[in-house]
Amino acid sequence: DRTDKAVMGWLPVLAQLGSIIDHSASFVEEMLESPPDHLVVIDYPGLHSNLALMARRLGIPVTYYICPQVWAWAPWRMKRIAQCADQLLVVIPFEEQLYSPYHPRVIHVGNPVFDHLSDVGPAPEIPGSSGDPILALLPGSRRQELIHGLPALVGAACELKAERPELEIWVSCQREELRPIVRDIIGDRKGFHIHSGEARALQSRARLAIVCSGTATLETAWHGVPMVVAYPANDLQKSLYSLLGVAPFFSLVNLFAGEEIVPERLVDPGDGAAVARLARPLLDDSVASLQVSRLEQLKREKFHPGASLRAARSVLQQIPDSGVSLI
Repeated sequence: DRTDKAVMGWLPVLAQLGSIIDHSASFVEEMLESPPDHLVVIDYPGLHSNLALMARRLGIPVTYYICPQVWAWAPWRMKRIAQCADQLLVVIPFEEQLYSPYHPRVIHVGNPVFDHLSDVGPAPEIPGSSGDPILALLPGSRRQELIHGLPALVGAACELKAERPELEIWVSCQREELRPIVRDIIGDRKGFHIHSGEARALQSRARLAIVCSGTATLETAWHGVPMVVAYPANDLQKSLYSLLGVAPFFSLVNLFAGEEIVPERLVDPGDGAAVARLARPLLDDSVASLQVSRLEQLKREKFHPGASLRAARSVLQQIPDSGVSLI
């Protein structure tokens, strides 16, 4: 399980290089000793594209499920992703068109997050909440996202709180080991609360959310909460996205919609004022209601569960005489 070792960027990857090599060696050994009928790799391109290529060289068919969003930051890698699998299962509608020039079998199966969201019950209460309108900060669950993204979110929250003192600020911290980082970034600022565990309580009860791009944006949209999206990026990353990015948006909500429903911005730690400018209009009830109605329409039209079942069927179709049937 490499969940706690998920990293992005060259330097963090180099720091994990020894672990990655050991993991790859163990994988090849297992494939040689007990080759599977079919290998499914999920996202994580830095490691899984190489493991998939190794498996194909050993004659093992490969499905790439949840193809990496390399189109956002390294579109030239789409060809490599396509070369390492026998079929590509994508989870964003427009990705089918993006990957099709590189592979004959690209299937949009939907996003599995909607399977989870359709099955969960009512959102839990927020212990310690006063009942005042909540401004939710959702910086993501990776250490890097917190370090580089949360400062701008905190800066924006301070500006909005100064204008609207009734706002109750809650910061999502999905992993307890990251709580010290959240505390350090908040510092001695008053009026900030930390919510531990899954972010669903905040996503469903917030008056306004400021969200890093990713699955959290779809979850927040599912609950019909007004939001802006602020994704951490340094000046070089912003330039590369501007020059090389092939998608018109980077937030998943806007990509699903094919238009801008939620304001989005690439931010560095000092961009709090800019994020506040994006979020401020949504404190107006009429503006927020308009966005919510568009989110609800998007949910009706495109946020459909069943992705996991469709993906499983696509994989089983690639395994002759599997003996498994899915209803």
